[in-house]
Amino acid sequence: MALPLPEGQLFQITHRILPADYEMPSLEIAYDHYSLNYHIKGDRTTITPSFTFTQHPGSVSTLAPYIYHRTIPASTEVYESILIKFSPLFVKPLTDRFGEQLLDRIYARPTNRFDADRQPAVYRYFTELLEIYDGNSPYRDFRMQCLLCELLLAIAEYRLPEDDSASHATQLTLPVMEAVSYMESHYAEQLTIEQVAEAAGYSAAYFSRLFQKQLGKSYSEYLSYIRIKHASRLLLNTDKSVTEIAMETGYQYPGNLSASFRLKTGLTPQQYRRQRRSPAP
Repeated sequence: MALPLPEGQLFQITHRILPADYEMPSLEIAYDHYSLNYHIKGDRTTITPSFTFTQHPGSVSTLAPYIYHRTIPASTEVYESILIKFSPLFVKPLTDRFGEQLLDRIYARPTNRFDADRQPAVYRYFTELLEIYDGNSPYRDFRMQCLLCELLLAIAEYRLPEDDSASHATQLTLPVMEAVSYMESHYAEQLTIEQVAEAAGYSAAYFSRLFQKQLGKSYSEYLSYIRIKHASRLLLNTDKSVTEIAMETGYQYPGNLSASFRLKTGLTPQQYRRQRRSPAP
């Protein structure tokens, strides 16, 4: 179970700096709080029954109560974030005014990005909330309540329309979530369906059918999706060669990466790097 809010509190905020290889040891679920997490450094992949998504610096993840989840590293960078947990009671003025459907709409999307003009303002909400939380002002709780309501409205109003999460065909069962987590952690290896099926506790034949039904993709298609996702990040954020990236993402030959990459994106790795890195005119 995810750590609950401290007894008697409706709000908590923490500044976290964790090792690059930190991963949640098991699936967790929160029963008493919503969470908002601003990612400062590092990249993290989160698996839930409905979505798998990767968070990058400058993005905000949103997770509602009663959702099993697990986060694992998606890069070798130190992981730094500001995590907010809050009870629905803490934002009651907001839901009384706009209805609980506003909170449902915000939390229907697990990952949120902002344009270059808005992103610093979103970050300031988190840092100001952290400063107020650590202070001793007599108006502390009221100020945090107001500011959190403002932050939630900013997310609803200013997040970009693009959703980088991968939705699943059906709700994932816990064993299949464990399998996806295993694939996200071991994609750079010569990973077989037998290995992943064993991690999920099933035979390869049964696991293959179950995986296809729940993910809407075959095992090999989903493994390719994971590898291309990580290759894309390396192409944009490093100067490593295509050969180096192929080796780091589980491809034995650079040509295999190039063929898969072109099939998924319509571009070669070199074209993708040039286009995405080029400044807008």
